[in-house]
This record gives sequence, C-alpha cells and structure tokens, in this order.
Amino acid sequence: MNNSSIKNIIICGNGLAGALSALALAKALPKTTNLTLIDTLCAHEKDIFFGNITSASTYAFLLRLGISEIEVLTQSNTSFSLGTHYDNWGNERNTWYQCQHQPLPVLQGVMFHHYLTRISTKAQGHSEIGPYIMSVCAAKNGVFAHPSRDPKNPLKNIEYGYHFQPRELRRLINKKLDDLDINIEKGTIKSAEKSNGVIQSLTLSTGATISGDFFVDCTDGNSKIQEKLSMLGNNRTLKAVEHTLPSKQISGSCRELHGSFNNWTSKIFLQDKHQTLSITDVSDKTDLDSEYPTNNFGGVIVNTGFAEKPWKQNCLRLGLSAAILSPITPAPIMLLQKDIERMLELIPISHDMKIEGKEYNRRFKEDYIHASTFENALQSTQTIIQKEHFDNKIEKLIYDKLKRKITQFESRGVILQYDLEPFNNEDWTQIHLGMGRIPDRYDPLADKVEETQLIETLKNIKLGNKLTSDKMPPLNKYMTGLIKYLRDQNEKI
Repeated sequence: MNNSSIKNIIICGNGLAGALSALALAKALPKTTNLTLIDTLCAHEKDIFFGNITSASTYAFLLRLGISEIEVLTQSNTSFSLGTHYDNWGNERNTWYQCQHQPLPVLQGVMFHHYLTRISTKAQGHSEIGPYIMSVCAAKNGVFAHPSRDPKNPLKNIEYGYHFQPRELRRLINKKLDDLDINIEKGTIKSAEKSNGVIQSLTLSTGATISGDFFVDCTDGNSKIQEKLSMLGNNRTLKAVEHTLPSKQISGSCRELHGSFNNWTSKIFLQDKHQTLSITDVSDKTDLDSEYPTNNFGGVIVNTGFAEKPWKQNCLRLGLSAAILSPITPAPIMLLQKDIERMLELIPISHDMKIEGKEYNRRFKEDYIHASTFENALQSTQTIIQKEHFDNKIEKLIYDKLKRKITQFESRGVILQYDLEPFNNEDWTQIHLGMGRIPDRYDPLADKVEETQLIETLKNIKLGNKLTSDKMPPLNKYMTGLIKYLRDQNEKI
C-alpha cells in the first residue's frame, strides 16, 4: 500500500469546472503541492448546460475562492437575480415566481403555508403565497436592493443570486489564475498511461507527458482520461440554443421562463445584453450525433444523467464529465459548487484514496438524486404519478421520492425533506403551489391562532413587503449606480 503524500495534482480541462477547480485547489492547498492545469483547447460549448442563473450560495462560494462581488459585477456582465418567473408553464399554464428567500415565518410552531391553506376558504385574498415573499414582491415590481441588517426591515428576508454566462465567469476566473503559481499546459489529451487502473501520466497532442498523483477530470466527458461511463437518473438528449441581443437596459431581476418540461425558453437580463436560452428534448430524434456538439448558433446537444461513481482510483470526474442536468433550475451550478467544496474537504492525503472516494461518491449520488427530484417536480402531477417505465433504477428512485413528496403535500401540506437536500422548504413550497398542488388539509395545530389575529398578521406581512418594495429603486437604476460607484472607488485606490 502506497501511503506517500500527494504532491502533484493535475486538473484536466479549462472550462468553467476546470477553472473553478484550479482556483479552489490553489487557494486551499499548501505551496508544496504542485498544480497543473491542462487547457485542452476546447471551445467549451457544453458549459451552456451550467445554466444562466445561480442560487444565493454563489456569493459565499466565490468569496471563499477570493472573488468578491465587486469583481463579479465590474469585471463581467453578471447581474443580480431574485429567481425565476415561470410564465404559462406546461399544459396547465401555471404562472408563479420561484424566488430565493429566507425561511418564511413559523407561527406557533406551524409552517407558514398551513395558515394559507386554512384561510383559503374564508379569505381567499390572503391565500396566495407570493405577497408574503419579499423577493417575489421586488421581482414583480422590477426593483432591487441588497438585504438589510435591520431585523425589523422586510428586506432582511430577501436573498439573491446572479444571472450569468458561463464563459464570462470563466474569463474572470482565468484572470485570477494568471496571478497564481499554477503550471498551465496546452494540448488535447491523447492517451493515459495506467498501472492496475491507476493513472500514472497523460500524453498530450504536443508530445508532452504529464505525470501526477491525483487527476481531476473537468473535460466534457469525451476525453481519453477514463473510459466512458453509463449515466444514471434522467437519461434524455437535450439541445440548447443560445441567442443574445446587445442591450444596456437591465429590465428584470428574474429569469423569465416559459414553455414545458421538454421544450422551454428562458430570458435573462445581463449588464450588456439580453440572453435567450432554449432547451429542447430531442431524445426521439435518431439522426443526432451527441458526441460532437455544434456551436451555439446551431445548438449544443448532450445526454443528461450522472455517474454512479465519479471518483475511481486516483481520478475524480468533476463537472460535465461526471453529470449533466437540465438547466431548468439552478441545480447545475449549485451542484458544481457543492462538488468542488466536497473535493476540497476530501482531498486525498496519500495514494490510498479508497475512503475519500467512497465518501465523495456517496454524497455526490445523493445530491444529484435530490436535484433531479426537484427538477422533475416541474412536470404535471398527472405525468409524474402515471409514469411507470424507467431507464434505470436511479430514475425509478427519483420518481418514487417525488411521488411521496407530492402525496404528502397534497394530503396535508407536509413538506417532505430528505437529509441534506440542496433545495429547501421554501423552494419546495413555492414549486408545489406554483404547479397547482393544493393541500386537502392543513396542520390542525394551525387552529391555535385565532382567525382575526391570523388575518391581521397576514395583512401586516403583506403590507410591510409592499411598502418596502414600493420604496426600492428599479433594478437598472440600482445596478447602474452601484457599478459606477464601485468603479469610481476602484480608481481612487
């Protein structure tokens, strides 16, 4: 058994996953560890499947990597995002805002949505959830402000992520990498030399041989580093087409999304352009070659799913080589962040990586099952309940979990949560109600609050949110003023 320390780590692929992984490792590891980033000279078209919207966790994630919000806003075209506006979604034409938010109030130990169910038959004007979510109120008004530290200000509950383009974020990260002690090799990977399944070295198209102790495969999944894996979960073939239109007007703080689960279009507002991203399920098309995607003008085609064991021997698949999900939710970029954080936590300390690999694979699998469950919740309830044929055992597990969640919610409003899910109670409450899933009953403990007191409480929450959003500046004005201020301050330093 080789218990010598890890001295040479090789990151393969300079797409968004590779750039983020290289930066994270450079920040976390001691100077005695040698890092090599192999720029495989790809155009990174598949990075489009990381989506165009992040969750609120991205702020802290980037900050830990040494990237401040000031840099994100002044050195890329990234803009603020409060969530997604689903407009006339699916055959049922459901419309709602899926926004990021601090936990909703818990009254007398009972979750907030139970009171909305209770009051729905007597005061329907108070039963819609949107007015109680500060982020939704701001999104509807097209306004924005950073969260307040004042515990009495409704802005304390607002959370935000970003609208972004993967290539713009990657460009910003590459600037950071230029200032770090990372060896960068350019060339495509031609072969991998292995001994008993353990990678010893990689040979590049330039003729260079790169030896290492631990390899992080951040390619698009078609490299020569490891054999191709069969993917689990929702196995679909998706085509993505991106269009952009130059614009200096940031017209909205929510991603606009319409269509259906298998054919949808989203629009985001960046600092310098509007981006439209269209995703189509082309699984029934037999004449498509998903191995070689075209450029974004003609569309990028991928097969979705995730690897059962992305960490094998001394090679960790990370990013698109390990999983591709539909960017219908923020899950792709959320889980990329979680995968990198998990890699840093479990970075091997010796050549015996069995324990680290086993734990990484366990958590990875759970994360992608949970994220896929949330993604599938955007299908109609009837479609979900009636589904009986599955491509693999993991897809069946995903639907079984989702059916239990829907049954529990529609029966008595229970938000069924599994351990360490990436999407929280507020996310599930909004998606269930948005998709038209209404509980038949509510928690009887909600009756402890007198009706007149309950209505008064609901009125006060709505009024506070409305008055606050009415005072907030339009997003475009807020961002324009903020970025001008930040750039002026930077020039003074």
